[in-house]
Amino acid sequence: MQHYKPRWFQLAATVGAALAVLLLIETTLTYRYTSTRIARDQGYLQATEDASSLEHWLRREQIGTADRLQHVLAQMADDRSDEVAWMTVIDGNGQVSASAGRFAGIRPNPEPQRIQAALQRAERSGYVHETSGGPILIAVLPIMHDGPRAQSQSTPGEPADWRVLEIAIHLRGPQGVLHPLRRNLMISAIAAFALMAAMIAFLLQLKTYVRGKTLEAQLQQARAVQRQLLPEAANQSPIEFAGECVPADEVGGDFYDLFPTARGEIAIVLGDVSGKGLPAALRMGVVHGAIRALSLANESLARTATLLNELLMEKSSREFVTLFWGFYDPGTHYLRYVNAGHIPPVLVGSGTGEVRRLETGGPVLGLLAGASYADERILLDGEQTLIAYSDGLMEASSPAGEEFGDAKLLPLIVDTSGKAPKDVLQQIISEAVRFIGDGEFQDDLTIFVAKLARSAGGGDTKV
Repeated sequence: MQHYKPRWFQLAATVGAALAVLLLIETTLTYRYTSTRIARDQGYLQATEDASSLEHWLRREQIGTADRLQHVLAQMADDRSDEVAWMTVIDGNGQVSASAGRFAGIRPNPEPQRIQAALQRAERSGYVHETSGGPILIAVLPIMHDGPRAQSQSTPGEPADWRVLEIAIHLRGPQGVLHPLRRNLMISAIAAFALMAAMIAFLLQLKTYVRGKTLEAQLQQARAVQRQLLPEAANQSPIEFAGECVPADEVGGDFYDLFPTARGEIAIVLGDVSGKGLPAALRMGVVHGAIRALSLANESLARTATLLNELLMEKSSREFVTLFWGFYDPGTHYLRYVNAGHIPPVLVGSGTGEVRRLETGGPVLGLLAGASYADERILLDGEQTLIAYSDGLMEASSPAGEEFGDAKLLPLIVDTSGKAPKDVLQQIISEAVRFIGDGEFQDDLTIFVAKLARSAGGGDTKV
C-alpha cells in the first residue's frame, strides 16, 4: 500500500516560508531606505543637475531680464513637472526674482540662514518639507551667472545678480524621483507576502492533503479489489455472458457474479447494497462472500435467502441489500431463482423476443426480521437471454429530467434478442449514455447479460 510521507513536503514548505519571510523583510527595509536616504540623495542630484542646466541656459541665452528669466523657469518646470514641484531664483539681495511650477503656490517662506549661507559661502543645503501631496525636498543651491547684469525685480533700475536657486523635488508618489523603483519594491513586497501566506496555508493544510492522497490511493486499490471480485467472461466460461459495473464514486455497492457449483449448476448473482461509496463497498464484500459460502449449502434458495437475511440483520439494522440469486443447469435447461426486492431481471426468447420477468422472492435483505422468501424453478423454452440490472440504469435521467425506465429499456431488449451478450450489453450502455447527454449517472450502474442455452446432449432430469 502506498503511503505519502509529509516530511519532505514539510521541509520544502518550511524553507519556502522562511525564504518568503526573508524576502519580505529585505524588500521592506529596501523600500524604507529608498524612501528616505536614496530618495533624498537622488533629489539632491536632480536639483544639482537642474541648477547646472539653468546656469548653462542663462549663459547661452544671455538672459538679463526678470521676464525672460520667468519664461526660462516656467519652461524648465513644465519639462520636469513629473518630478519638480517648483523652481525659484533669488537674487543677491535675498529677493525672489522668478518662480515657476505647479506647486509654487504652496511654497513656504525660505529660511534666511540657508539663503545667506548660499549667498555668502556658496553652501548647498536642503530640507524635507511635508505637503498634502507628500514630502518634498527643498534644495537651496548657489548658481554662477556670468551673463549681463539683470534688472532687479524689487528695485527697478538697479543692477542685481541672480545667485541662488531654490528647487523643490517630489520624494514620493507618482511624481517622486524614485517612483518606478518604489513601485517595483512594493510589488515585490506584496509577492513575498503572498508567497509567505501560501506557504503557511500549505503547511496548515499539509496533513489534510496527505490524508486525502492516502485515502485516494486506498480507494483506487479498493476499486481494483472490487474489479477482481467480478467474473471474467473468458472462453472457458460455462455459459456466454458479459457484465459491467460502474460505481458512482471510486467504489460502490453494486456487484454481479457467476460461478459453477458442485452440483453442476451455474450460480448467477446481481446485488445492490443501499447507499454509495466506501460504506456500500464494504458491505458488498460481506454479501459477496456470504453468497459464495451459502451456495455450498444443500438448501433450497428460499431457505438460503432467509439465512442470508438473518446474517445481514445481525450486522446492521439500517442498510439493506436487493438481490437476484439464481442457479442455471445447462444440462436440464432449468433455472431456479429467488428475487429479494431487486428490480426483476428479464428473460428474452432469442427467437421469439418474448419477455418474462423474474419476480418470485420476497423483501429486501437485512431490513426485516423474520422475512420469508419463495423461490421458483422454471424450464426454459429454447435459447433465452437473461438481462439483470441495478436501479442506476432505471433511474438514469435525461437533461429534461425524464428517467430511462422500462419505456426505454424493454424495446431495446426486444431489438437485441438473439445477439451475443457483449453486443446486448454494449447497446444498452450506449443508449443509456446517449440518454443522459452531458449528465452523469447518480447511482451505481450494473448490467449483466447471459445467454442460457441447453448444453449438447442434455436431458430433462429434474434438479
